[in-house]
Amino acid sequence: MHSSLHTLLTAGTAYLLATAANADPLAIRDQTPLTRAQYLPVGAATKSDNAWQLDAQLAWSNTVNVGATTQERLVVDEESTELTLSASRRVGAWQLRASVPVVQRSAGVLDGFIDGWHRAFGLPQGARPTVPRNAYALTYQRLGSAPVLVASGAALGDLQLEAGRTLMASSQTMLSAWAGVELPTGDSTKLMGNGAVDAAAWLTWQHTLATRWTMDARAGYSRSGGDGLLPLARNVGFGSATLSWRSTRQLEALMQVDAHSALLRGSDLPMLREAVQLTVGGRWHLQSGSVFEASVVEDIQVNHSPDVSFQFGWRWAR
Repeated sequence: MHSSLHTLLTAGTAYLLATAANADPLAIRDQTPLTRAQYLPVGAATKSDNAWQLDAQLAWSNTVNVGATTQERLVVDEESTELTLSASRRVGAWQLRASVPVVQRSAGVLDGFIDGWHRAFGLPQGARPTVPRNAYALTYQRLGSAPVLVASGAALGDLQLEAGRTLMASSQTMLSAWAGVELPTGDSTKLMGNGAVDAAAWLTWQHTLATRWTMDARAGYSRSGGDGLLPLARNVGFGSATLSWRSTRQLEALMQVDAHSALLRGSDLPMLREAVQLTVGGRWHLQSGSVFEASVVEDIQVNHSPDVSFQFGWRWAR
């Protein structure tokens, strides 16, 4: 009886993974430069076999944010391109993944495009009219402390090692548990690391609503092991919800909301606190089995995250 139940559960898990693996959440991460050292895991692609899978995710973000209180002052005027490379493999009931990011910060070229976009749709310009176009500045200071000045240029981020296991699976629903650590390989002078080991745990849920519709949700908790140059929040809650529609065999449309609690301790500045981001994008499934995706991320909680991020991804499975 026990053997039959185990066989049925295994078969159900394999079926769900095979039919829903193309409806995974987008790998969206808050690209706020001052809090990039905080460990915020992204959604993972599920797999139905033991083959290797390689992922390349490119985030192109532009941010202008100037803020001050009686205790703090920040100037953020930068554009970044962050490339994250990941390798994952399913081993029995476990999904294993390793990821490492590389970021390039500069003055950028998107300021004019974003200014025109805001004018065309009547969107608020925020602090953009007060700073030079296509310039670079990234500084933060607290009362009584020396300012943190971050130079432009390239930097390596922290290495993430993560593992997930299916807890429950049926023909329509799957629940999994994940845990991960972030190792201090990142450049702390560029705010890409905090020089400590961080940890996180989260649950993922996937449900097939109809033949072409799938919903995903994540909720978890991250624990920072140290501060680095800035006083990172020790405990951060994070989550996301994704709705995907498979319009054709090749094309898939997605809408996703990502949120997290405050990332910096004791800050009253919006950009360093909680954030909610909305992503709209799509995937193109190639006959070779590779997947290409593109999306746009907006700060629907204005001034709490980058003004805009363009995300591009490519996934290849052996």
